[in-house]
Amino acid sequence: MDTTPMPNKPVATYRDGKLKATVWQNENRDGDTYYTVNLAKLYEDRNGKLQETNSFSEAEIPRLKDLATEARAHALHLKREHAHDRKQQHNQERDTRQNDGGAPRRFQNRSQPGMER
Repeated sequence: MDTTPMPNKPVATYRDGKLKATVWQNENRDGDTYYTVNLAKLYEDRNGKLQETNSFSEAEIPRLKDLATEARAHALHLKREHAHDRKQQHNQERDTRQNDGGAPRRFQNRSQPGMER
């Protein structure tokens, strides 16, 4: 069995000419999802090979700012969507647990719910 980790693929890429902003989904040690954004400029080296740099001219900064704003908005949207999905999953799991015995778990072992003595 191959245990080589699969490379992470970007969830979105925004382009403006040679400038790009790439949104990545990540997971921390606790399993929580978070998003990062890489900003880069594409160029061809002397051999004609495509390369990336994180160095920008002063004229590129306003365009880069716009790309970063779009990428951030996308990452925030994904974060809200992910939180909403997790909340729905949590609610479904809670409802399933409560409906297992016809009564919430705290009452399952009592003959008369509400009678604590």
